[in-house]
Amino acid sequence: MTTYPLSEPATIYAAGGDDGATADVVGQGTLTECADIVADMSLDKQKSTSIQMDKLDLRFEPQEVAELLSFLREEGVGLSNNEIADIRSPERRSPREDLPC
Repeated sequence: MTTYPLSEPATIYAAGGDDGATADVVGQGTLTECADIVADMSLDKQKSTSIQMDKLDLRFEPQEVAELLSFLREEGVGLSNNEIADIRSPERRSPREDLPC
């Protein structure tokens, strides 16, 4: 299973110059926000866009960015931290959770 640090800060870079070696910053935000920005770009721009995590040693090159966008389209919204906490609260636990393993 692939996991993505969706709430971590990231920066979007677009290859610039004739050689494609230099990179221009085109956006910043959480990985989710960056993915939304890239998704709104033309396909040509997406093919030269990478996302670098700001606090993690992790970089998504253009092919990986395409995979990330595909994953986010297919997965949809997950549970929030509050929804997860509600599921685990004692008044919502099922009787089976109280059984010994």
